[in-house]
Amino acid sequence: MNGDIKSKNLSAREINKKIKKSGYDSGFSSVGILAIDDLKILNKLPQDYDDYLEANMYGDMTYLEKKLQYFHEPDKILPGVQSAIVVAMNYLNRETKQNWQKVELTKLENPENGYVSIYARGRDYHKVLKKNLKIFADKISSITGKFGHRACVDSVPIFEIELAVLGGIGWRGKNTLLLNKDQGSTFFLGVLLLDYPLETEKSSVEDHCGTCMACIDICPTKAFLGPYKLNATRCISYLTIEHKGVIPLKLRPLIGNRIYGCDDCQLICPWNKFAKVAQVADFDVRNGLDDARLVDLFSWTESEFRDRHSGSSILRIGYHQWLRNIAIALGNVASRKEKYNYRPERSKSETKRKALQLLRKRITDSSPLVSIHASWALSEYESRM
Repeated sequence: MNGDIKSKNLSAREINKKIKKSGYDSGFSSVGILAIDDLKILNKLPQDYDDYLEANMYGDMTYLEKKLQYFHEPDKILPGVQSAIVVAMNYLNRETKQNWQKVELTKLENPENGYVSIYARGRDYHKVLKKNLKIFADKISSITGKFGHRACVDSVPIFEIELAVLGGIGWRGKNTLLLNKDQGSTFFLGVLLLDYPLETEKSSVEDHCGTCMACIDICPTKAFLGPYKLNATRCISYLTIEHKGVIPLKLRPLIGNRIYGCDDCQLICPWNKFAKVAQVADFDVRNGLDDARLVDLFSWTESEFRDRHSGSSILRIGYHQWLRNIAIALGNVASRKEKYNYRPERSKSETKRKALQLLRKRITDSSPLVSIHASWALSEYESRM
């Protein structure tokens, strides 16, 4: 830490107040400030987390195994770390309507269109938050003087939600996401670690989920074992993003038209009627991903996939996993077409012909991952002919 402390004539409360204002000026909707020593409040976390790991409900996400090590030794993330600032940034695109939850739920009833999780329709949030955390850090230095820091956005094993709870940003909902009475759950979390000492703002937020079980009940794959307990290996967000292999047969029909992530537990949450739109253009919809036809997306070449998703978090799953997800959604069109009368019959027939043509072509794909799921989807059509 630099010895040039500009804040030496300010009280800890005044420093925190200035830092929070700088956070809001940097595009964040909430800011929580914590001294590293106060993380000991989370003394029950290690056992809870160990129990979760032992239950083997995290699938391919082996990086989760490293989190506890860094919980006990935060110096391994930032040498000499003395404080943490946790921030939230809203991500609903700026064109979002007041009845957005109902609009999004309706999109799940049109099986011919792919459903991409709202957070992934714009620019990669890792890039956006890291940029704004850098701006935030520069503003803090004008208050405190120079200091060492590290911006963390899913890049290091930190318990972001637990830090946010301690920082008074919200409470952990029954769907395991962070909830806020004024913002719902449609925001990203980021953490700025500092080697500068700050005092924790003692702040606690009560759990306001009450007896509501809407998020548990709506889950298509029944991934929740109960409130606050998620079996990630059944979660559609995990299956379509984190899972790299073949998706189990029994889960494919339950995925519906969701091709990247799942928002169901947020769409049904009563608190999300208070969700706020983003302050930045970065999260505006790209490539029409809020209303794109599956057959159009399935016809993209690998170069089109890379070009269209440049700067997007979707790029991280790779082309073949993208096609795998769409193939499953196309297979589900066959089984769901009788349920929803959403298009003229002629239009349905044209879509079906194109889907069959593309699926037959993809069966010969050099990637076994694509071939396996395209074959399954084709069989779903052929069994109904």
